[in-house]
Amino acid sequence: MNHSLPLDRLRDQLRLQLVVLGEEKHAFLDAHVPKQGAERKQIYQLLSEYVQFIENELKSSEERLPTTVFIGCEVTISYLEDATSDTFKIVYPNDADPEQNCISFLSPVGRQLLMSRRDDIVSVETPAGAMRMRMLHIQ
Repeated sequence: MNHSLPLDRLRDQLRLQLVVLGEEKHAFLDAHVPKQGAERKQIYQLLSEYVQFIENELKSSEERLPTTVFIGCEVTISYLEDATSDTFKIVYPNDADPEQNCISFLSPVGRQLLMSRRDDIVSVETPAGAMRMRMLHIQ
């Protein structure tokens, strides 16, 4: 059995994300974010950080899967206030379907979970108020 196959698949997926988010950044922004304003600047910064994050990950010589949230990952989080948990898949905006627990990486929760690591505690502002959650599992 080839144990590097999942790592190779992840690297291929990350290279594709570089194309979509790096080379097509302005087209992606135009399709998903208003033309002007603070939100567009925040999303542009997030995309820039994420692209750099991917580039660094691809340069890594590590031969094991990272414990980091990328677009396409399924994550399980625990809400610290009430000890409940949820599982989400972090997806592109066009693939978001909250009823299927597929959340956009541009959503308030998705933005905070992207690039986080297992066991990180993340505070997320939502319409219902601030929530603190711990990253339990990343697949």
